[in-house]
Amino acid sequence: MAKIIGRLKKVGIALESSRGGGEAPDFMLPNASFSVEDKVIKARSPLSYGVINSEGPDAINVKKWAEGDIEFDLFSESFGVFLKALLGDVSSSGPTDSAYTHTFSIDDVNQHPSMAITCIDGSISTYMFKLAMLQSLSIEIMPEETVKVSASFMAKKSVGSSETGTSYTLEKKFVGRHLTFKIETAVANLNAGNHIPIKKLTLNFEKNLRLDHNLGTVEPEDIQNQALRITGEVELDYENRNYRDLMVDGTYKAVRIQLENTEATIGVGSTHPKFVLDLSKVDFEEWEASYPNDEIASQSFTFIALHDITNGNTINDCKLINGTSSY
Repeated sequence: MAKIIGRLKKVGIALESSRGGGEAPDFMLPNASFSVEDKVIKARSPLSYGVINSEGPDAINVKKWAEGDIEFDLFSESFGVFLKALLGDVSSSGPTDSAYTHTFSIDDVNQHPSMAITCIDGSISTYMFKLAMLQSLSIEIMPEETVKVSASFMAKKSVGSSETGTSYTLEKKFVGRHLTFKIETAVANLNAGNHIPIKKLTLNFEKNLRLDHNLGTVEPEDIQNQALRITGEVELDYENRNYRDLMVDGTYKAVRIQLENTEATIGVGSTHPKFVLDLSKVDFEEWEASYPNDEIASQSFTFIALHDITNGNTINDCKLINGTSSY
């Protein structure tokens, strides 16, 4: 029988035009780790049949679904698929200087766009996960590595597929030096604000999915997103107690997270691939300082994005600038 190494597994992604209807891949996604697999819950009989066996004669499938994670680099083009699945809505404009600007916003519904994930396991099997919904998404930015993304999914169980995938796209990546991180009193001050040198940034989105299982079928009728929570974790050198004061005083701030690959251009133009996230109002907590005897002292804190009643949003701006025309 055929054997493969993990590198021979191909993963394709697309937004579904109809929920649960499947979709041919729009992008092939190079990945570092893939663990989306089928799951089942079985009803096991607890009845006694006059013998000492602890298990009864039946193990009946009552629920079937799929879940797991995909880890990959933040790519300039395919990341837009994840952003639309994450937030729900997008408006695209362009081209300007060969570049398109995609503005993503939170759609206040409990049915955000679903994805189809196609898997080609070498010569072993080809299958698809339909109605794939993002459970969570995490972005990790460090000085010495490419920007990493971990996406957690829930989906319907896999079905056989005849899809052959599409060609891999040469996308642009981002690294730690491409980050601009700002904290200001209001979003209006972010453009003129100063970059804060940090050691590590982790940005987390959690969607609290609900598998909508009903009587009469073993598969979920739908997979719904519930409350959206956005948090971040920051590490930097300990040079002052400003972030401790923000936590203790209960002061709110606006935060900008921007990645711009200044070494790359889009098409024949001079515009760079860029991802920007502005949070209107964040709260600070869990500030800690570390004082190792023989190393530079450091500090860390977390922030939580709050709803900004004044501006009527949580995410003031979320843009992806690249060479893809639409999502």
